Amino acid sequence: MLTLAPGVTLWDSGEFLAAIHALGIPHPPGTPLYVLLGNVWSLLFAEVFGFARAINLLSAVCTALSCGILASLFAKWTGDGLGATAAGIAAGLMSTVWMSATETEVYAVALLFGALILWAGDQAGERSDMRWSLLTAYLAGLAWSLHLTALLVLPSAILLVFSTQDGYFAVPVGRRHVDGRRETHSFAKLMRASILVALVGMTGVLFLYFRSRHDPAINQGNPSTVTALVDVILRRQYDVAPLWPRQAPFYLQLGNLFEYADWQFAKGLAPEAPPSWWRTPITLLYALLGVVGFIAHRNSDRRSWRAMFLLFLISSLGVVIYLNLKASPSFGVGFLPANAPHEARERDYFFFFAFICWGLWAGFGAIRLSRLLKPPLNMIAMVLPFAPLILNWTAVDRRTDEVEARARINSGEMLSKVPPNGIMLALGDNDTYPLWYLQQVESTRRDVTIVTVPLLGAKWYRAELARRYKLLDSTAVENWVGKDSTVALLTKRSYAQNRPVVKSPFFSIDSTARNRK
Repeated sequence: MLTLAPGVTLWDSGEFLAAIHALGIPHPPGTPLYVLLGNVWSLLFAEVFGFARAINLLSAVCTALSCGILASLFAKWTGDGLGATAAGIAAGLMSTVWMSATETEVYAVALLFGALILWAGDQAGERSDMRWSLLTAYLAGLAWSLHLTALLVLPSAILLVFSTQDGYFAVPVGRRHVDGRRETHSFAKLMRASILVALVGMTGVLFLYFRSRHDPAINQGNPSTVTALVDVILRRQYDVAPLWPRQAPFYLQLGNLFEYADWQFAKGLAPEAPPSWWRTPITLLYALLGVVGFIAHRNSDRRSWRAMFLLFLISSLGVVIYLNLKASPSFGVGFLPANAPHEARERDYFFFFAFICWGLWAGFGAIRLSRLLKPPLNMIAMVLPFAPLILNWTAVDRRTDEVEARARINSGEMLSKVPPNGIMLALGDNDTYPLWYLQQVESTRRDVTIVTVPLLGAKWYRAELARRYKLLDSTAVENWVGKDSTVALLTKRSYAQNRPVVKSPFFSIDSTARNRK
């Protein structure tokens, strides 16, 4: 809370704030449960904190609850309350986790749902009670309507449900285990019931269908038909990369992950991307502590260790393989051609569950190591789980981040320069989403129509411009004639309505330089 962003931040924050306020539909897959949760949260706290700060606070609370749940699980698994507390705190102080906790983004809430799924799965396995298994399935269904990232924990939760301390398979069917033919029947019954309750949880996505039929202010994908709903859920609007061919050499994709890992414990010492003599040795120290915690966890409780190790593999190597990302904006220089494609921004948040596992093991390992050392080394080891509070602070404090602070200031300045009833051609997320926030949440310059040029290729967006503002005709909606021709037609119809057209200042920035910034 002390490092919470005071208002809107860059990238998706403005869109989510606008969608939550308007009860609308952000970019695919639409995150309907997040919008609903955020809207209810705003009804409770917006009057006290202000709308944007209140939704930012939701991320902080969800992250704190998540780390508390994980610390509680570690305490139960290992019988070490102090080590578990240090584990939970260290996990929450990882820079990627901390950054997600201080702005309006879906990942903090996804982290909470992931922690809840693990907790319910652990209870199911410990109690051998089918009701806890059904709760696990229901939470997984809800998480699917929140964000797919939360489902990275599902294989680990299933492992907790069906495994014993000795590694044997067990079926939770009531308050006891059963044998033979009866067990087979119970497993089938559990599967049928789990699928049913998961489907009930997944019905949260129907919000997209019913709400879009009222055409809210933020209505990305317009999933008002079954076909459009499926398109939004499957993210067909985007050019989703296949597993093969790789968008960058696999070793570089792994290198991206290691680059992001180097930011986690001491980013405040050297915020820039390349390895640093100040930051990287500390990263290696915490890597060793993670190994100590990894081994200590394995020795304490094999069942939970297998589950967390599986989560670590899936959320690190598995995510690298599945997402097939391009090189990050800050990675690959000297290894890739100058014109090689790069991601539009850093994607460290895709790996936050891997960093959570690492933080848990590093914090736990530091406490275990402290008990093997003599003074004063033991005291130094005990401080290490909490040291990232200082080592990361300056890099994650959004109150003093000048770049983030400019998000709202620049957006307000851009809107102020648009003539009355004008149209502004925007180039991407950072000159669109903060403007949506200002218009929807703060009711600033609602007379201005924001046209996001990269979205013009989507038929639903052209239809929206035609339906709401008469900026395109039916022919331009049905037939894609290219960006330049569509902009020209849109501009012509704007002038016919006596509506001046203004380009975003981002149009003057070279696109390659912008993506690398």
